[in-house]
Amino acid sequence: MGECDLFEEVQIGNERYNLFTGCPKAKTCTLILRGGAEQFIDETERSLHDAIMIVRRALKNDSVVAGGGAIEMELSKELRNYAKTIHGRSNFSLLLMLRLSKIIPRNCVTMPGLML
Repeated sequence: MGECDLFEEVQIGNERYNLFTGCPKAKTCTLILRGGAEQFIDETERSLHDAIMIVRRALKNDSVVAGGGAIEMELSKELRNYAKTIHGRSNFSLLLMLRLSKIIPRNCVTMPGLML
């Protein structure tokens, strides 16, 4: 069978559940979602599914590409280091490129809920 540190029967709302906690060989878990509206539960379920699929994909693949403007910020950092080695008008165009490359991450930070 199996073993657990604690077994308890609890009531959540109108339902009673048997909870097994501290199971050393467990590879699964159960989440109980409760909310005032079915729309809230559906949205929470979709969000949890998305999060689980992201973790699953990260575990399967050994390489991950960061989002949210991380690539643009890394490009900006490398260009800034390169611009320090150049003198004259070329430096001006690189500095302008630096300012432009920061627009995407800045928008990601200032409008997180609007970028769907």
